[in-house]
Amino acid sequence: MKKIAIILVLAGVILATLAQYAYTNDWMWFRIFHTAGFIGYIFIISGLAYFSLWFIHQLSRDEKNRIKRYYHQQHSEKEA
Repeated sequence: MKKIAIILVLAGVILATLAQYAYTNDWMWFRIFHTAGFIGYIFIISGLAYFSLWFIHQLSRDEKNRIKRYYHQQHSEKEA
């Protein structure tokens, strides 16, 4: 899934750059490139959202493991 998200982000950057280039150089089919640029922005946002959620998931998993170790350690000290 990470590879797909990276490909989406890169494709989005290319489409958005192409749309901006078409706008600044007054290409004849500007509307098509403008639409492609909008799709590119959606790809960029989607890819970055995936990585943001993945990062938050990693942080919560690490915190969950830390809490388990802490309570396990506290329980062991009470028994001793």
